[in-house]
Amino acid sequence: MIHLHQLPKLQDKSYSMSPFCIKMELYLKVAGLTYQNHFGLDFNSSPTGKMPYIETQGKKYADSNLIISRLQQENNFSIDEHLDSQQKAIAFSFIRLCEDSLYWAGLYSRWVDADNNKWKVNFIEASGLPKVMANIIYPVAKRNILRQLKSIGLISLTKNEIYSKAQQDIDAIANFLEARKCFFNDKISLVDLTVFSFLITVADSNCGKRLQNFVYDKNLGSFIENIQNKYLAA
Repeated sequence: MIHLHQLPKLQDKSYSMSPFCIKMELYLKVAGLTYQNHFGLDFNSSPTGKMPYIETQGKKYADSNLIISRLQQENNFSIDEHLDSQQKAIAFSFIRLCEDSLYWAGLYSRWVDADNNKWKVNFIEASGLPKVMANIIYPVAKRNILRQLKSIGLISLTKNEIYSKAQQDIDAIANFLEARKCFFNDKISLVDLTVFSFLITVADSNCGKRLQNFVYDKNLGSFIENIQNKYLAA
């Protein structure tokens, strides 16, 4: 049995607030591995202090990409087996686009953008903590996010510059996918799970409208709905 530790689900959502956690759970579903969810904010129990992490056979493992690599080796299952070398290279690039670029715009939209007046309330409700404690934790978490955004230079950019970069990321995804439900060969691969996980967290009501609209304005509906209906139906 795999115990999957994730950040909490937001109200009325069937998935974690973290795209990395969503990706991890989707992989377990696609791979057909038995697992049990544990939602919460107990970062201290993680080997790296981050989510997600798994516990299996008495050991803990963190980092979604490293976990997936380990599970694929242990279970002799490759989600990307149907991809050729060129497709794998393209997939790798889109995964990096999401995890190293679009991710930060999502954090900015939730935690920093003054036009987003929903995130604080939604985070506190989802935390599962007493409101007094949640109201103490929220500013601590926000300071940590701001430090991360500052460390990569994002805070030095204007809002327009930040969202322009995010729009370019989403445009690249949409232009490649066109109307397809999967990136390659009409079959799910890791890039599908990754891109979906980041798009769904950008498109839901917990990011600012400006970032949401970048997704809504593109023809990404069939891609998002295909994976959501298959694996995340409430």
